[in-house]
Amino acid sequence: MKSLYERALDHLEARDYDEAETTLKEYLSKNPTDAMAYNKLGVALAKKLHRNEAKECFKEALNHDSRLVHALNNLGNIAQEEGNLEQAVAYYQKAIHIDPDYSLPHNNLSVVYKQLHRYGDFIREIRTAKRLENKKALNPKEQTFMSWLKQLWSKRRK
Repeated sequence: MKSLYERALDHLEARDYDEAETTLKEYLSKNPTDAMAYNKLGVALAKKLHRNEAKECFKEALNHDSRLVHALNNLGNIAQEEGNLEQAVAYYQKAIHIDPDYSLPHNNLSVVYKQLHRYGDFIREIRTAKRLENKKALNPKEQTFMSWLKQLWSKRRK
């Protein structure tokens, strides 16, 4: 039988954001310090275009885990969508500072740099993102310290 959290992830994957939201809120009522669950709730809310609520969830996730790069990346995405490009840059850079091997904020940062006409920075970040993606594709079993921590955290949650 799947846990409440696993069911919420299934709803997210199936793009059933209403059910994901409901299930994650129920889960969080019993696990109020789970940073990743707040992040996932923020994703569900962002997909429903409830950006302000999503931002609050991402910030709450960071209150519980200030190094949660996924929440920082997601705050960068919302800032970019809202046209706050310099704020998006700051969120992406903070995520990269915490986990330089996480390719997604490099990719997202490259997009913002292109929007800001910072082409040298755009090229550097897109190359870094592609290099990291290729490294991950070539070495899928290579476990970084951050991935080991994430794996440990997910086991602890069960």
